[in-house]
Amino acid sequence: MNTFFTCEQKLGNTIFTFSQKAKVLSTSPLNGGLTRHLSHAVNINCMNGSYECKMLGDTYEKDLAAHVHALGLSPSCTTALSTAAWTELRAIEEVCFRDLTVTAVVTGGIDSNGMHPGDPASYYEEDGNYEMPLPGTINIFLFINQNLTDTAMSRALMLCGESKAAAVSQLLLGSCYSEEIATGSGTDGIVIASNLTRTLTDASGHSKLGELIGKSVKSAVKQALLNQTAASGPRQFLLSARTARYKITPATLWEFYIEYREIFNDFKISFEMPSLLEQKFLTHNRTSNLVLCVSLYLHLMDQVRWELIMEPEAIREGKHLLIYGLYWKDGDFFEKAYPAKAWEQPGLLHFSLKEQLMYLLLLYIAI
Repeated sequence: MNTFFTCEQKLGNTIFTFSQKAKVLSTSPLNGGLTRHLSHAVNINCMNGSYECKMLGDTYEKDLAAHVHALGLSPSCTTALSTAAWTELRAIEEVCFRDLTVTAVVTGGIDSNGMHPGDPASYYEEDGNYEMPLPGTINIFLFINQNLTDTAMSRALMLCGESKAAAVSQLLLGSCYSEEIATGSGTDGIVIASNLTRTLTDASGHSKLGELIGKSVKSAVKQALLNQTAASGPRQFLLSARTARYKITPATLWEFYIEYREIFNDFKISFEMPSLLEQKFLTHNRTSNLVLCVSLYLHLMDQVRWELIMEPEAIREGKHLLIYGLYWKDGDFFEKAYPAKAWEQPGLLHFSLKEQLMYLLLLYIAI
């Protein structure tokens, strides 16, 4: 059990107090970087009892310092992260091996600003001025009961970020800014504290310490996202959840239907109004076979974007996947309702991979 820190809840914030001297590596603007003089770390709920984050200072550092001071702590001896997530919903995962104990304490929610590295930016800083991004943050506090060299602390920070990204991507949470799978949010923060007793020099993925960091952070991130936003297998096993990052929704399907209405009319497929299309879409939102086939199809779209396969091959195999893999009725596959010869229509020959999926989805929910 990790005994070199204690944890308490106060006014919606979580305060971590070091019972012994600690080396701390923090991404916070308040006493960030590598330090050896801190007595506290704080996870701050920036909502201040309201429905939006309110800055208590004209910079993020001053805002954090004001929060820390209001909690009766010295800003000079404290590092802090802030979040719109409820800190009471934190997840704690502690793993041990012999005398080594690693504890990850995580809060998280990224439904509003989940992102993938390289996504379009939300703001540009110039002369200290910048626009605040939407709330949504994964904060990780990692406590290690042995001393890490400065190099090992840096490796631990890198592995902590990799572990968070792995946990988020394994839930197939989509970026809010692109078609990519999210790896976190643009406001995530990490604080790593190590006890100044004994010494470990390696935190690589091959080391036992690296294994414990990976296990504790991945587990705690998933549990925190479940606690805050119900992000989990059941929540993600929805047609709407799988297609959202590609902007395939009832609204975009209606626009597609209007654009190609003549083709749909040839197959006696019609939707009188958007609400009826949405109703049919949601009727199949949890259809297991449909969710599975569409998920596999979307992975083809991912691999085309990543330049791992070519689009012509993906279009061909994607078509086969849905026509011969989707159940229709009476135990038959979708091919019975929509034979391959239907693709001889000139209007279908130039559909992109995404357009082909939207076309077949509309046919499927209409039948």
